[in-house]
Amino acid sequence: MIFNCQQPTSSGGGSGSSGDPKPTLPFVSISKIAAGWGHSAVLFKNGMVKCWGYNNEGQLGYGDTNNRGDNAGEMGDSLPTVNLGTGRTAVQISAGDYHTVVLLDNGTVKCWGRNNYGQLGYGDTEYRGDEPGEMGDNLPPIDLGIGGTGRIIAQISASFSHTGVLFDNGAVKHWRVNGFGQLGYGDASNRGDEVGEMGDNLPIVDL
Repeated sequence: MIFNCQQPTSSGGGSGSSGDPKPTLPFVSISKIAAGWGHSAVLFKNGMVKCWGYNNEGQLGYGDTNNRGDNAGEMGDSLPTVNLGTGRTAVQISAGDYHTVVLLDNGTVKCWGRNNYGQLGYGDTEYRGDEPGEMGDNLPPIDLGIGGTGRIIAQISASFSHTGVLFDNGAVKHWRVNGFGQLGYGDASNRGDEVGEMGDNLPIVDL
């Protein structure tokens, strides 16, 4: 989605014209937006990502827990892009309650922020993005298994209680807290918070 905010200028004269040029707003090139419980994110057309808002769990992905956007001078050029890794750009973005998920240009998925239930999908409960040195190349892609021979990820989604991916063949995988069976595996077992639960060990949802 591209928002062209440029306003037409008046040529002067004519009915209803004041003769004064109207202000011209900058051209904004944004592809997608995402909003979590207390933070927001944008994906630009060039694949760069910026996040702002509440950052108590590192959900902004800047290697700290500093909120951004609540004080003067924190937005615009002062708001940095998220380090997604060397040469990497994002093609999709989604925001959960306190975590953020991106689908990268090479077909891999990365998550950062709160991970108390394994919602990041790294087989542990370690938060990521809240301390220096956890983003960029140090943030690994999630092991999602093959999802079927030659399959690629078509869509990502993050919610309050779980995270999921849709493969290009229509297969779906979910992980995180599962107290109400929201993962769709016919049980109430959490997934993604312990070693050996992701990759090929994470089953495809039977739809």
